[in-house]
Amino acid sequence: MSFLKLLINDTDIDAYAEVLARARAAGEPAERLDALEEERAIALRLRERLLRHRRNEAELQLLNDTANDLASLRELDPILQAIADRARRLLDCDLTYISLSDRGRGDSYIKAAAGNISGLLRELRLPVGTGVGGIVARTGEPYAVAAYLTDESFTHTAEIDRTVAAERIESLLGVPVKLNQEVIGVLLAAHRRQQEFSSRDISVLMMLSSHAAVAIENSRLLSAAQQAIAELRVANDTISAHMADLERTAEVHERLTRLVIHGNGVDEVVQATAAAVAGTVIVLDEEGTIVARSGGQHVVPAEELGRLSAEAWQAGHTVIRTTQCAVPLITESEPLGTIVLSAEARVDATDRRILERAALVASLVLVTRRRMAEAEARVRGELLGDLLAEHIKDYDLLRHRATLLGVDLAACRILVVARVDDEPRERVYAAAASLARRCHGLATFRRNTVVLLLPGDDPRTVARLAVDELARVSRHPVTAGTAQAADITHLAAAFHEADNCLHALIALGRTGEIADTLGLGFVGALFSGEPATAAFVESVIGPVIAYDRTHHSDLVHTLDTYCRTGRHARNTAHLLHLHVNTVTQRLGRISQFLGPTWRDPERLLEIQVALRLLKVSKQ
Repeated sequence: MSFLKLLINDTDIDAYAEVLARARAAGEPAERLDALEEERAIALRLRERLLRHRRNEAELQLLNDTANDLASLRELDPILQAIADRARRLLDCDLTYISLSDRGRGDSYIKAAAGNISGLLRELRLPVGTGVGGIVARTGEPYAVAAYLTDESFTHTAEIDRTVAAERIESLLGVPVKLNQEVIGVLLAAHRRQQEFSSRDISVLMMLSSHAAVAIENSRLLSAAQQAIAELRVANDTISAHMADLERTAEVHERLTRLVIHGNGVDEVVQATAAAVAGTVIVLDEEGTIVARSGGQHVVPAEELGRLSAEAWQAGHTVIRTTQCAVPLITESEPLGTIVLSAEARVDATDRRILERAALVASLVLVTRRRMAEAEARVRGELLGDLLAEHIKDYDLLRHRATLLGVDLAACRILVVARVDDEPRERVYAAAASLARRCHGLATFRRNTVVLLLPGDDPRTVARLAVDELARVSRHPVTAGTAQAADITHLAAAFHEADNCLHALIALGRTGEIADTLGLGFVGALFSGEPATAAFVESVIGPVIAYDRTHHSDLVHTLDTYCRTGRHARNTAHLLHLHVNTVTQRLGRISQFLGPTWRDPERLLEIQVALRLLKVSKQ
């Protein structure tokens, strides 16, 4: 039988010598015997290599099974125990265990063990720098000893040596468990007889230590995530309660605002406020005389009312005294009086907010006849605020109100949201109101922004005129976002689009500029509507899409796969089941359409965004 057949049949090693023996017995010439001897040597080397490959394959399969097993586990203790068990099987050793660093106590402790025969190992604490684990932790490199108890190359302790003797450990190998180059533990394997550890043993143990490091980090991240989720639940409950209060407050505010729009007086404001709080609501003028009062069971003495009103005016803000709350009615420096709530129970934060909003509305009602010009500006602002509100609106009423102010809502379709950093802002606000009146538009103010609704066809041109007007009275650069609404029903959406553009400009450091969604490129496409998204996709990868459409090719899919694989042509070819040369040719054609710089980071980012938007638009 030939040596090749012996290899194929996986015959025992003694059969190789028998072939040579039979040849000698048959009287084969010396040249033939020399050739057979050489063939036998080659066959034995091949046999050894095949056996080594099989062992490696078995080890890889075992490591793969280890990874699969670990993927199904979530708790750290079972994961580390599984690693210890698998390490014992892979190295065919008597004992394996894992020690982890305890930063709080400054030492280490045994976290998992497989094959231990005494109860001492799991209770063992390892001082820093002691034992084989101490050397590994200090150097970050594998370390092995053939006879632990007699080896003097490391520091011994009585407790560790007692445990080693109880476990009958002779030979010991330790490898570091590293996380981001930091040693967080040690994985150790032991024989209960003197035996050298091979480089293969070290490599296998190092791979398993990597699994242990990943498991520890995943467990930490999972614990952190679970803690964050618990904290988020608490925060969500708090926010929900706060939002309920805010919605109640906003509802009252909307009701009170509607009273002002409809021309109602202070009495109606008081009644609407009293309907939202449990108690009696009273409005006093600057002289302390009751102007309006809601029906209620609580009768507050005049002296007490006067004292509470004076205290609120002196403080200049809301004053709360258990079941009573007073808010001064203030407009500039002109005293108007006080609104007081005498509640049935302790006044809470929501009652306070409602009363403060009622105070604002009452102040507005009281100064309407004194400040006609200001009233007109406020009415214009309120109209624009109602137009931009998210709730269902009476558009006929809004058009009628706009007509009374000389505003054609069919022509006013351009929203400009400008950032104003001036303190005080009265000059800028006055300029915005004047601009709105001259252009037959509307203006309002939200925090540190001016919101303008103006007629025109080109948003950028209109925004430039508005910004130039505001910049003339502003001491700081004026930044503005702009958008155009299709009609009155889309004004709220256009406002959000313009506001997003403004915030994007500020975030990008483009202070003093004007932009709409198209001017912001892919950043604008992220929060714009479908038309802008389509225009962005066309501007970035339009030629590639057009080529696919006319030639029934698949360049867009190739480009998307190339981006998703980290610009790796071979991986792209594998995923597309193509030859790598075919992928290279397709990428060359894409370069013809997109230009030679399409792989630059900024261009590639825009291309990836366009591909995602294209995919979403097709779903």
